[in-house]
Amino acid sequence: MAILIVEDNPTNAMILKHLAKKVTDDEIVIEADAGKALTICHNRLFAMLIVDHVLPGMSGLQFVKAIRMMARYDDIPVVMVTADQEPGLREAARESGVTDFLTKPVEAVAFRSLLSSCLRHGTSPATMAG
Repeated sequence: MAILIVEDNPTNAMILKHLAKKVTDDEIVIEADAGKALTICHNRLFAMLIVDHVLPGMSGLQFVKAIRMMARYDDIPVVMVTADQEPGLREAARESGVTDFLTKPVEAVAFRSLLSSCLRHGTSPATMAG
């Protein structure tokens, strides 16, 4: 199955894609527009979603809430990428259905480790432990 990266910054999207390709041979789809990404998700099931927190049109949290309304995405890991250090964000994101987090700038080893774990187990280490 493929991985969907929802990221409006082309440079960040290409960095994430490049790092993901070091872990998996799965197809990596990039979509800058959260609304279009939702449409894609209605028509296709992805093995994992990597979502930026700040997106034009809707926030990453709004996107994840919409994804979690689709039953087939109940067990699909969703990783949120953010530079935001606001303490309440992680709690709100977990309540919305975010599986795990990566902080910008994304650290390559941490990203590859998280991606590998999510793809292998279908969930993140945090979800498995909690």
